[in-house]
Amino acid sequence: MATLADKYPRISDMKAKAIKRMPHFAAEYLLSGTGYDRAMDLNQEVLKNIFLTPRYLKGTVEANLQTKLFNRVYSAPFGIAPIGMTSLIWPGAEIDLAKLATNKNIPYTLSTVACASIEKVAPHLEGRGWFQLYPPKDKMIRGDLLKRASDNGYEVLVITSDIPASSRRERLRMAGVSVPPKINFRTIFQAAISPSWSIGILRHGMPKFGTMNKYQNSQGNKKIQKGYAGSQMDRYLDWKYLEEVRNLWKGPIVLKGLMDSRDALKAKDYVDAIYLSNHGGRQLDLAPSPMQVLPEIRKELGNNYPIIIDSGFYSGQDVVKGLMLGADFVMVGRPFMIGIAALGSKGAEHTHYIIKDEIENIMEQVCAKNIKELKNQKVSTSKDFYLKSIDL
Repeated sequence: MATLADKYPRISDMKAKAIKRMPHFAAEYLLSGTGYDRAMDLNQEVLKNIFLTPRYLKGTVEANLQTKLFNRVYSAPFGIAPIGMTSLIWPGAEIDLAKLATNKNIPYTLSTVACASIEKVAPHLEGRGWFQLYPPKDKMIRGDLLKRASDNGYEVLVITSDIPASSRRERLRMAGVSVPPKINFRTIFQAAISPSWSIGILRHGMPKFGTMNKYQNSQGNKKIQKGYAGSQMDRYLDWKYLEEVRNLWKGPIVLKGLMDSRDALKAKDYVDAIYLSNHGGRQLDLAPSPMQVLPEIRKELGNNYPIIIDSGFYSGQDVVKGLMLGADFVMVGRPFMIGIAALGSKGAEHTHYIIKDEIENIMEQVCAKNIKELKNQKVSTSKDFYLKSIDL
């Protein structure tokens, strides 16, 4: 009898099934970018053109993927990236992903705008969760969010910096994406031909912003579902705001969304790690891939300051490339949701298996016993992707 590894040896092999099981609006939310999807496509294009030149005659090794970050040793150098509106994509996904992360000893990052609340997810993380903060304007809300995260055992705070304005996300407009889904003929039809998704909604309830739901005003759900969560995001995040958060949060702080080496250098004085990201190609369609700026930023920051990266990582091969160019840790988002949409919780676990197995296989192929030895391999590119300033 064929195993999952036989039927779906790569994450891309699960994509068609995932799309078939989701309503169109949910699939579009997961798989679209913004503008013309150029930033999203570029993320993949850059990764496809980075190569590892192997060296042999080193005997046989057993790969050790363990990676230390923030005084915790993880079983692998990758984790689950924050994903907004997760239960719109697949009902109950936050809980399944949290359980998986705890079981496999990798980090799971809960988004402020996930559908399950801080409190609901926390018991499944056993004090090892990361919380992604979309900075709210209201300082009382900010303080309460941080207190709720701390009181519920989240140990790492990820502050998102790359949302100074809402992105256009044209494909989402065309698909009619909203939280909760609009009840009209189109969404009813799409849900009706996606019975597994619809059964999940009946079991878990309609998607809503679970964490932010607490702060709705007397106007009730309509306000928070139609822009209240977005209206609370501070469009003017600055260094002073980071100072204030630093005084409120006792654990490690990661600043997500940086792409410029000047910001990265300054961030060293405020946070414990930086997180390179172009928001998966969902915010600024003109943005480069974070892989294009990673080597320069690593050079500027030196070898000892932690760098995390995401955006476009769909395989263990991709994770290896991120590590070799200078990242300490890679966060993966869409592939876990593809797995869970295709096969439920088993699909998320299979995604983890594929990524980890690919990394192990590459390390054994090049005789790298650990991540440090892997990073010492020769890396090259078939195209000159790396950015050069233009003096006008």
